[in-house]
Amino acid sequence: MYNWKLWIWPGLAAVACLTALAIWFQAGVVEADLKSRALAALRQDNAWAQVSLKGRDLILTGLAPDKDSQSRALKTVRTTYGVRVASDNSTLLPEEKPFRLTVEKNVDGLVLSGFVPNESARANILAGLSNLLPGIAVSDQMKLARGAPDGLVDLVTYGLSAFTRFSTGSFELTDYSLRVSGQALNPDDHQAALAALSAPLPSGGVLESVNIMPAAVSGDYNWSASISADGMELSGYAPDAVTRDGILATAKASAQDRPVTDLMRFASGVPSGMDWNAATAEALAIVSHLNGGTVSIRGKVLDVSGQAVDGQAFRQIQEMLATGLSSGLVLGTADIGVAVASPYVWTATRDGEAVSLSGVLPSEAVRARILEIAHLKFGALQIIDSQNIGAGAPDGFETAVLTALQALSRLDDNAETRVEDQAVIVQGAALSQVALDDTARLLEEGLPQGFEGQSSMDLAPTPEASLQVSDCQAELNRLVATNNVLFETAEAAIQDHSYGFLDHVAFVARQCGQAQLEISGHTDSDGAEVANLDLSERRAKSVLAFMIAAGVAADRMTAIGYGESKPVESNETDAGKAANRRIEFRVLN
Repeated sequence: MYNWKLWIWPGLAAVACLTALAIWFQAGVVEADLKSRALAALRQDNAWAQVSLKGRDLILTGLAPDKDSQSRALKTVRTTYGVRVASDNSTLLPEEKPFRLTVEKNVDGLVLSGFVPNESARANILAGLSNLLPGIAVSDQMKLARGAPDGLVDLVTYGLSAFTRFSTGSFELTDYSLRVSGQALNPDDHQAALAALSAPLPSGGVLESVNIMPAAVSGDYNWSASISADGMELSGYAPDAVTRDGILATAKASAQDRPVTDLMRFASGVPSGMDWNAATAEALAIVSHLNGGTVSIRGKVLDVSGQAVDGQAFRQIQEMLATGLSSGLVLGTADIGVAVASPYVWTATRDGEAVSLSGVLPSEAVRARILEIAHLKFGALQIIDSQNIGAGAPDGFETAVLTALQALSRLDDNAETRVEDQAVIVQGAALSQVALDDTARLLEEGLPQGFEGQSSMDLAPTPEASLQVSDCQAELNRLVATNNVLFETAEAAIQDHSYGFLDHVAFVARQCGQAQLEISGHTDSDGAEVANLDLSERRAKSVLAFMIAAGVAADRMTAIGYGESKPVESNETDAGKAANRRIEFRVLN
């Protein structure tokens, strides 16, 4: 009989082996599929994660950047279809506190060290550097660690924004604090780097320090300040931020409320032995006196051009340049004019013991002449000079001013004369009718062509009460102590400079009642004695005639000449001779 057991057991063994092989091969396919799908799910947000499988049981491995990432990755694989059990065998990255990242730029390229939180951050930083500095060699020594600040890549991108402007440099990030330093390629790149780092920081970052070394300039180390009605503009170089801030502060103080535009750039190369702060301060002191113009420094040379605000400013600039510059600067060129004044006004006032001159004149020579004439007309009275120099004077202005000055000399205290463009304006009280008439005629006939006289004058009232003899003499002595009668050389003709002085003498004499008055003439010892005696008498008579015309009764006065017989000083000196040439007024009773 056939024994089926003999042939079925080998068949069953073969089937079992084939089945086991089929199951084994099928398990490998399942595991590969599960692993592929799990890694695909992890790739987007958890690229750090790796997996291994035993059948459909999955084990999560890798270095997680933080616990949240661990939890998210585990959740991701657990929800992957086909996974039966998922267990976590991953570990956390080491934590860095503080979290640091450094980028160094040197002649060989870039060196990145410190830490990044994940490979995605690393890739983004490297991509940013590649775009910023294409082709540069990069040595990536960054390690993975936990503890990175939020927005790490944005903070790094901000800090590296100035690197294109550096030949060498470094960027350091410590948590949220940034420090940037570098050597600028040139002054323009220095300014561009500062501009890049002046933008608001992302992600709550704090720019702790910026230290950019200025580049050396090619050519002269220069600086300039230009001023106009619109404001002041600064350009050129400063060696550091402290110096630049000091220059800017001085400029704002000099600009007199006009805006200051700062276009200065940083650069090294200040000339040896020069204090750049002091040099620019001296230049700005000159600029403050300009209405418009430019002061520039080239190396150690100072150049000035422009229009002074007024004559006083012009003189101050000249004095500064004449006395020398203490900062090491040497004057190059100086082309300085005076700003045009409009309206063109000059004023003279007489008040008590002083004459005040103010306003604008066309030149220093004219100013000197006006002062000289004022001293001749007003003698020892104080002359307060506030006159300035300015362009824009109409033709004949000097002559008009001299006419106005003559008119003022014929008036009492509290009088004023003014020349405004081509108008000569006189206000005040004349001390006699002849003084009033002479001044009115002067304004009608004595002005240059194109000028017009305007007057508001009247007669000063003579006090009703007469002076006592002693008071009369005292008042005459006071007047004589302040001035003298001037005559043409070797002649008896009275110079018009003395008309105003004699107006005041006559005004006092009219207050002396019926007191008799002696007018005596005196000379120095030059020339023949007889001739001097004759000259002194003729001069005394000229004064007598003036006094009569000014309203003093002729029968109250006598004129006498003493020649050189009564000197008051030695005739051995010019000053003594000048003192001896005089007119005296003496009350006789």
